[in-house]
Amino acid sequence: MDRLSNAEWERIQHLFPVAGMQKATGRPAADSRAVLKAILWVERTGERWMYLPAHFPPQQTCYAKYLNWKRSGILDQVRTLLAHKQTSAPGCPTPSSADLIETA
Repeated sequence: MDRLSNAEWERIQHLFPVAGMQKATGRPAADSRAVLKAILWVERTGERWMYLPAHFPPQQTCYAKYLNWKRSGILDQVRTLLAHKQTSAPGCPTPSSADLIETA
C-alpha cells in the first residue's frame, strides 16, 4: 500500500496541504504524497525510520509528519478512505445484511 496510485491519491489528497505551498519561514513544505508513501512503506515493512530508503523525503521530516498526522487523525482517515475504496471496487462482492447476521 506504499505505492499510491493516482486514483487513490485523488481520493485522499483533500486531507493534506496543497503541494508546493510555501511556508512563511524556513524550507518549503515537503511533498505530502511522498511523505505518505514513506509512512506507508514503514508500516508495511516494519522497518525503522532510520532505514527509510533515500528516494523518500528525509526520515526526520517523514517521522515528524507521521506523528502530526497520527495525532490529528489524518492517518486514520486515509486508512478508512483507502480501505473503503478497496472493498467497493468493481467486481468485489459487497456484504449483504444476511452475511452480517451471525448464525448460531
